[in-house]
Amino acid sequence: MMKRLNTFKNLTLKYKLIISFSSFIIIPFLAVGGTLSWLYLDSNRNMTLSAASLNNDQIIRNIDTTLNSIFRLTMYPIHDQEIFEILRKDYSKLKNPGFERSKDFDRVNAVIQNNILLYSDVIDSVTLYHMKDKIIIGRSNVQFVDYSYLKKDYLNESYIKEILSKNGELVPIGVHSDRLTKKKEYVVSVGRAIVDPYTSEDIGIILINIDIDKLKQFWSNIGFTEHTEFYLLDKENVIIHSRDTTDIGQHLNTVFKDTIVYKNRIQEQKVNEQDAFVLTSTSDISEWRAVTVIPKRELFQLLNTILKLMFIIITFGLILSILASIYIATGITKPLSILEKKMQQVSEGDLDIKVGLTGGDIGRISTTIDAMLDQIRNLISKIYLEESEKRKHEMLAMQSQIRPHFMYNTLNVIKWMAKMQGASGIEDALNSFSSVIKFTAKTEGDLVTVKEETDFIKDYIQILDLRYFNKFDVKYEIEEDVLEYKTLKFLLQPLVENAVFHGFDEVEEKGLLEIKVYKENDKLILIVKDNGSGIPDEKIDDSQTSNQKLNSIGIGNIKKRIELNFGKEYGLYLTSQKNHGTIAKMELPIMK
Repeated sequence: MMKRLNTFKNLTLKYKLIISFSSFIIIPFLAVGGTLSWLYLDSNRNMTLSAASLNNDQIIRNIDTTLNSIFRLTMYPIHDQEIFEILRKDYSKLKNPGFERSKDFDRVNAVIQNNILLYSDVIDSVTLYHMKDKIIIGRSNVQFVDYSYLKKDYLNESYIKEILSKNGELVPIGVHSDRLTKKKEYVVSVGRAIVDPYTSEDIGIILINIDIDKLKQFWSNIGFTEHTEFYLLDKENVIIHSRDTTDIGQHLNTVFKDTIVYKNRIQEQKVNEQDAFVLTSTSDISEWRAVTVIPKRELFQLLNTILKLMFIIITFGLILSILASIYIATGITKPLSILEKKMQQVSEGDLDIKVGLTGGDIGRISTTIDAMLDQIRNLISKIYLEESEKRKHEMLAMQSQIRPHFMYNTLNVIKWMAKMQGASGIEDALNSFSSVIKFTAKTEGDLVTVKEETDFIKDYIQILDLRYFNKFDVKYEIEEDVLEYKTLKFLLQPLVENAVFHGFDEVEEKGLLEIKVYKENDKLILIVKDNGSGIPDEKIDDSQTSNQKLNSIGIGNIKKRIELNFGKEYGLYLTSQKNHGTIAKMELPIMK
C-alpha cells in the first residue's frame, strides 16, 4: 500500500490529475450504478417471485372454483328421482333384464349428457356404476368400455375403494389412467358413493373425469424465465400437469433428483442439483398443489445483462473521463510546464526572459513573476551601480591614505634626525614607517581586525609625533573583547590625520588625542576625539553630505563606505565645538 502511495506521489501533476479525475468519475459511478443495479435486481426478483406466487394462487382458485361446481354435480343422481330409482333396481328380478338395462342406459346417458357433461368443458366423461348389477348404467361420452377390466379390476382400484369407504362423501381423485376405455388417457376425477337413505346401502358410484389437457385454460403466463417449470400435483405429489407430458402420472420425486419439502410458499432449495426458487400454493379443497420452479441463475440473468451494459457504459465513460481528464490536466499543467521552463532559464542566469502567460491563476502568477523579474533586474542594476560606487570610494580611500607630501616630510624628518642625532631614533622611525607602508599595501580584502587597525594607527601616530615634536599626547581605550572583531580598513587614519592637521595646527598648547574602541548595544563603536580648534557646523555638514575634504582628507568617503558595506543604520557622526575640539564617532556591526 505504501509503495503504491509513493508511486502516486512520484507521478507528475498531469498524471495525478488524470488519475484523480478518472477516479472521481468512475468510483461514484460504480458505487451508484452497482447499488441501483442490485436494488433493481432485488426488486425484480421479489416482483417475479411475488408474481409467480400470485399466479399459483390464482390457478388454484380457478381450479377450486371449477371443482366446487363439479362437486355439486356429483349430487345430481341423488336429487334426480328417475336416476335414483334406476340405481335401486334389481335387474335380476325383472322379466326382461337386458331390455331394461339398455333402456335405462340410454335414459341415464341422456341425463348425464344434458345436465352434467355440458355444464363444463373440462369434464371428459361421467360414469354411473350400478352396484347391485355391477354394470355401467351410464357412460358419457360414450366410448368403447373394457368390460373385462370392469368385471375383474374396477372395484379393486384404490380410488374406488376409497369412494366406497367414505359413506357417500365427496372424494377428489388424483391423476390416474382411465382404464375403462381402450385409450387409457390420464384424467383426474371427482367421485362419491350414492347411498340409499332408506337402507344405507351403496347403490351406485358416480365418477366425473376431468380432462387434464383442458385444465391448461386455468393458467397462461407461467414462463417467468426461459426455463421456469410449472407443475400441478395431486395430494400424493403425482404430476397432473407438466410441460414435459412424459412426466404426467409420475411422482414428483422420480422427476426431480432432489426431494422437495414444502415448508414455505416461497423457498430456496436444490432442484436437479441446481439452486432454484420453489413456489407452492395448495388447494384447501382438493389438496392439489401448484408448484412453480424458477432457476435461481435465470433470475440473475437480468443482472448479467445489466452488468454487461454497465461494463460498456463504464468503459465508454472511462474513455471519455480519461480524455476529459487529459484535456483538463493539459490545460492546467501546460502553463505550469511553460512556467517551469522559464524558471529553469532564470535559475541558469537568464533574467531577461518574460513569462507572458495570461488568464486564470497561472496568468496572475505569471504577471507576478514578470514583475518580480523586473524588480530583480532593477535591483541588479542598482547593486551594480552601488558596487561600482563602492569600488570607486575604496580606491579613493586607498589613494588618500599616504600622500606624497606625507612620505616626503617623513623622509625629511628621518634625514634631519640622522643628521642631528646620529643613528639614535632612526630604527624606531623606520620600523613604524615600514609597518604603515606594509599595512597600506595589504590588499587581502577590505576587512581587518580591530587589533590590526589600532596597531596601524599606533605606528601612524608615532610617525606623526616625529613630525610634530610632541605637540600632542595620545590616549588609547580599547576593550580586549573587541580586538578580534572585524572592521573596515583605514577608518581611523583619516580621522586621526584630520584631528592632528586641522585641530592641533592652530592651537599653541599641547593637544590631546583620544582613541576609543568598545562594544555597545550589539554595535562596534570607534571614537576619535581631540581637544583642538574644532570644526564649524557648516563645514561638518558639507563634509558628511559630499566628498569635500577636511584638510585634504575625505570624511564623506568614510561615511559612504560604511553605508555601502553595512547599510544606512550604521555610519560616521561628527560633533564639534569651536575651540573645544571634535568628536568623530563610527558605529559598525559586530563581525567576528
